[in-house]
Amino acid sequence: MQCGIGRTGRFFSYEHAAVTPDAIGMAKGLGGGFPIGAVWVGERNAELFHPGNHGTTFGGTPLACAAALAVLDVIERDGLLEQVRVNSAGWTAELRKLAVDFPAQVLGVRGQGFLVGVQLAGDPAPYLAALRERGLLAPSAGGNVVRLLPPLNVSPDELAQSVEIFRAVLAAKA
Repeated sequence: MQCGIGRTGRFFSYEHAAVTPDAIGMAKGLGGGFPIGAVWVGERNAELFHPGNHGTTFGGTPLACAAALAVLDVIERDGLLEQVRVNSAGWTAELRKLAVDFPAQVLGVRGQGFLVGVQLAGDPAPYLAALRERGLLAPSAGGNVVRLLPPLNVSPDELAQSVEIFRAVLAAKA
């Protein structure tokens, strides 16, 4: 759910690979914060779904669909997919420098676009608290990873500031 609707610089993350999925679930990014759920099913499996036999908690209410349409309009109008592709390259390069500069703390940086994980050598909880105290909200993922998920419309200056904050936290804990 978190890697679609432009998060990786493509509308769907599978577009980075040479695969075509049988189905795609969509939710978080589609509604831009408003609850919605949707599924796309390829023609080969379309017969599995018929009107009335599948329901969702956050399905296609008129308000939810209007919110999703507004999100899609903004993504297209503002060229957000291209912004993610362009702005993420320098940002992730700067984040990868953290692993070089703080090898005892940062084991690596992985991800694509604005879906990035910084793998730490230990428990991320103290780092997450320090990041939050300095104004950078980030959740953990998979045990020792700090997950960074900036909004699609983040500015290059804000991305640079996120790296500066992360660098300051690492330096303070070195």
